[in-house]
Amino acid sequence: MEIEFRTNSRGEVFYETEKGESCRLTKFSTDIVDKIITVVKERYPTTFARLAKLYCKADPTERKFIMAERFIRCNFGSEDYMSYDIDDDTFNFEEVKCPLRGKFCPDENVICKPKSIFHLGKEEKVTADLYMKGLNMYEIAEKLGKKPSTIKVQLFKIRHKLGVKNCHEILKYLRLSNL
Repeated sequence: MEIEFRTNSRGEVFYETEKGESCRLTKFSTDIVDKIITVVKERYPTTFARLAKLYCKADPTERKFIMAERFIRCNFGSEDYMSYDIDDDTFNFEEVKCPLRGKFCPDENVICKPKSIFHLGKEEKVTADLYMKGLNMYEIAEKLGKKPSTIKVQLFKIRHKLGVKNCHEILKYLRLSNL
């Protein structure tokens, strides 16, 4: 699922799919809303908890939609075509213009610009850093004095932790997430 979001001047959220279809996000956009809520709940539990608390009194039939809409407005509102805002399970966060940014927003780094729960172990972090510097599996192994098969396993574990499909997506995810 590849989706690009934009927000108009009234705060309404619109999205465009990889097929070029442009639609307004509504409570009936359940496939998108459910996908966002699922990923937020799994990867950003602090964000999910804050959204749930803020909107606990909302109509139960609209609660997920309201939570997803807020998350989108805070993280994906700019229309750009550098990369999709949602690319399968990867969220490509944007710096959204908001008058509350900085010291005025109690939800900065909670709802907007949230921190992922994914934490790499020390060895995984070293391997990931070298991989981000452009070294391949064999070069990393040589530099760390390990077998290439060990590095291959570490890269597999990193892929699994981050929920990405391939090693190219490790680079993309780590650069966008500042892990």
